[in-house]
Formats: sequence, structure tokens, C-alpha cells
Amino acid sequence: MLKNSFILTHIKNYLHSLMNINSALIGVSFLMISTVTFFKYGLNLYNFLTFITSALLTFANVNIIDLISQSKLCSLLFEMSDLKIVKVHYPITTHYNYIYGIVIGSTCSILILSTNIWIGLLFIFIMTIYSFVIYNPLYGLYLLVLSGPIFNTKLILGLTVLVILSTVIRNLFTKNYKWILDDIGFILIGLLGMYFLSSIFSFKKFESLSIFGVYIIFIGFYIIGIQLITKMDILIRCIKLFVLSGALVSTYGILQYIFDWGVNQNWIDPSVFSITDRAYSTLDNPNLLGVYLIMAIMLGLGIMLSRKRDISRIFYGSIVFVMAICMGATFSRGCWIGLAIALAIFITIYNGNWWALAFIGILLAPFLLPDSIIERLLSIGNMEDTSTAIRVKIWLSSLRMGSDFFLTGAGLGTASFGYLYPFYTYYYIPAQHSHNAFFQIFIESGLIGLILFLFAIWRFEKHLALCFNYNKNNEVRIISLAFMSSIIGFFIQGLFDYPFYNYRIVFLFWLVILLGSSLAKCAQTE
Repeated sequence: MLKNSFILTHIKNYLHSLMNINSALIGVSFLMISTVTFFKYGLNLYNFLTFITSALLTFANVNIIDLISQSKLCSLLFEMSDLKIVKVHYPITTHYNYIYGIVIGSTCSILILSTNIWIGLLFIFIMTIYSFVIYNPLYGLYLLVLSGPIFNTKLILGLTVLVILSTVIRNLFTKNYKWILDDIGFILIGLLGMYFLSSIFSFKKFESLSIFGVYIIFIGFYIIGIQLITKMDILIRCIKLFVLSGALVSTYGILQYIFDWGVNQNWIDPSVFSITDRAYSTLDNPNLLGVYLIMAIMLGLGIMLSRKRDISRIFYGSIVFVMAICMGATFSRGCWIGLAIALAIFITIYNGNWWALAFIGILLAPFLLPDSIIERLLSIGNMEDTSTAIRVKIWLSSLRMGSDFFLTGAGLGTASFGYLYPFYTYYYIPAQHSHNAFFQIFIESGLIGLILFLFAIWRFEKHLALCFNYNKNNEVRIISLAFMSSIIGFFIQGLFDYPFYNYRIVFLFWLVILLGSSLAKCAQTE
């Protein structure tokens, strides 16, 4: 009855028109918007061009997705990325496209007149996303995978909540639906319980409980995600989108490094290094960008090697190359080491013969790599470098703190850590976290929390190892190995920094755990 209601029927029609990119719907909407902006702001070039383009789209009344599918260039791009152009065959009466356009255009116009043009456009955009996700939470999952490293934390948080609500509503209205809770999900419930206990006993309760709220959504999304990723084609599509997102982030990072777009030099010790810039792209910090790229590069490598067509291998190989260039521009030594170890594990297990090429590459590296990268590599372990010396001193002080709160943890977040740290520091060096993922998890959630966290990661690696050893599908085996090595590389970097202070990294990390676990499950059922 609910599915056949008048409102939901027309929302469904509207969404199908959007998925087909119907020109009449878009044209009528922007025709009304451009008319209203003309009366409010006056005539200008952008307004005039929008009006003319909208009029042409309105009279054309075609599904642009059909034109895209007939385009040789677009077909080539989709073939290279090994994705399919999805055409929605859903009968919609032609005049409905005009009606939907009038409704959208009128709503946006009212908002423009009462506020401004950006509020009007933003409202329509948000409501459209909301409708898509409520209609099918899988669309929200795809958008989360693609936008995770690009959008800011608040947008990702809001979209995650929306996907969670949509999934819960869908499952409640699905007759005899059985919720899935695997071993990792059960462990994560225990981990969240320890985070809550730590927040209650924190010296900064409000700040810790606020962070706990974020953790419930981002870590708890794992349990929702396994309800959505039930087929291998859904999973592979998600992994491809994750890699394509990495290409976008890396391209921006490279351009940022070349053109000095807002580069912050606080991450550079000028007394030791000659480098003046470090890329951080959309992730606010070079080390955060680097640790994200470890996962993206390894999954990109897995997708590349598992493609059957050469054109797709070349496409994803190019993406891996772009991400590797961006990784170099981060100048993050811990991330370089993490990626190198991840690659070493992957090569050794996948095909040991590749070590011959790798050895040649290592020998040629000093002659091919820029001097700035060589200089940075040789500085590893150099105690004259302030970043190395400070980390060692912070580690010692942090372990001293953690030993006093090993049962419940000292509380989540930098506020709690920053409040207690001055009482434990040996060297009067300020710090917001311990610069070590394992130390920080121990400090924040206690010994039990650390054990639960490590147990979840161990189960993740074990599931994928079994998948690699016993599954006969070559694609599944390669991607399983890519997941395993990417998480190991992530935690190698975690020995030198604490990436989870950034909420988007929290989301992206557990997203990768979700995708890897789903791979193991889908491989068993298909």
C-alpha cells in the first residue's frame, strides 16, 4: 500500500526521469529559475546563457542518457573503467516530465526570492539526494564510497545517517527480512561499548561523548553496510568507485603541489629539508592523504590486475600511477614505508617473480627519483629531524599516560588527551595525540578496547586469507590480497602517526573493512 501511494509513485517517476537525465525536466526547472533570477538580479551573461540552454533542453525533451550510450567517446570511457551505462526502462508519460520540472523550478524559485540563489539550488540538490537514498539506500552507499575523501565531515556524516535510516526503513518493510551480524560486527559492538565507557569516565565528557556519537555512525555503518552489499557486482562496483575517487583526490593533490594552492608549510622542517611544499589535497594533512592513498593504491592495483581486458588494465594502471605520483608529493615517510611494505607483501604472495622487476626498480630509483624524495628517504630515523625526535618523546609520555587508564581508557579525542598529557610529559612537548595508532587506541579505550580492535582486524585478515587460499576465482583472490596488504600498510603508517583523529579517515578505514569483509562473504555465496 505504501509503495503504491500517490506521492511515492510520483517521487519514483521523478527519480527515474532524473536517472535518464531527461532534458525537459531539467530544462523547465532552470527556465523558471533563470526567469526568477532575471527579475531579482537583472540580466547578465550567465543568466542569459542559462535561459537559452534551458529553452533548448525543454523543447528537445530527450533522455540524455540515451545520447551518452550512443556516444563512442562515452562508451570508450565506460569500457575502459569496466563500468556499464545504466539505462532505466521505466514508462513515464511525457507531460509528467514538464510537471516535475515546474514543481522543482517553482520550489527553487520561491527559495531564491525569499533567500538567495545558492540556498534555492542547495535545497533542490539535498532533496534530490535524499529522495534517491530513501528510494534505494544502495545509491547512498555508492555516493558515500565516491565522496568519502572529497566531501567534508558534516556532509559525509549526514549522508551516512541518511543511508542508515533508509536501510532500516527498507528492512522493516521487507517481509521476513533477516538482519545480518557477522563476527566483526559483533566485535565492533563491543568496541563501541568500550568507547562509551571511556567517554563516561573522561575528564572531558562532552567532547568525548560527541566523538562517540560520530564513532557510532561511522563504525556502526559497518553493520548497515553488510545488509546492502549482498552481491559481488555491487561490491566490485563499490571498489571501482573507491579507486576512481582516489584518482580525483590525487589529481587535485598533484595540481595543488604544482601550483601551490593553499599549501601549509607547518609540516616541513626547513633546517633539515630543502622541500617547500607538501600535497594534502582534500584531506587537510599530507600524512592523512598518504595513509588514504595506501588503501586506494593497493585496491587500484587489485582492480587493475583482475581486469580481463587490456584497455581496462591500462586505465586502472594509469590511475595507480597518478595516485603514486600524489603519494610522492605528500613527502610522508611513514606512508612511503607503509606502501612499500604493502607492495612487498602483495608481490611476494601474488607472484614472487615480480621481485626481479622490483629489484631493478630499486636499483634505478636513486637515478630516477627527484633529489627531494631521496633526501626525505635518507632522513628516516634521523633524530636531528624534529618530527622524528618529537615523536619518540611523545610516545614515551603517552605510554606513561595509558598505563594509568588501562582499564577504562582516558576518554576519546584530543580534548581529553590534551587535558591529561601535561601531567605525563617528560619533555614539555605539546601534543594532541600520541602519534601512534595503537598507543592512542590503548589510551582512549583501555586494554580491552585495544584487544577488541586488534581482534576485529585479525578476523578481517583471516577471512580474506581464507578467501585467497581457497577461492578459485582469480579476481576474488587478487582483490582479497589487495585488501589484506592495504590494511597492513595502513597500520605500518599507524606506527608513526594517529590517522583516526580525522573523522573522514575513520569513515574511510571502516569502509575498507566493510568492503573487504563483504568480499569474503560474497565469495562464499556465489
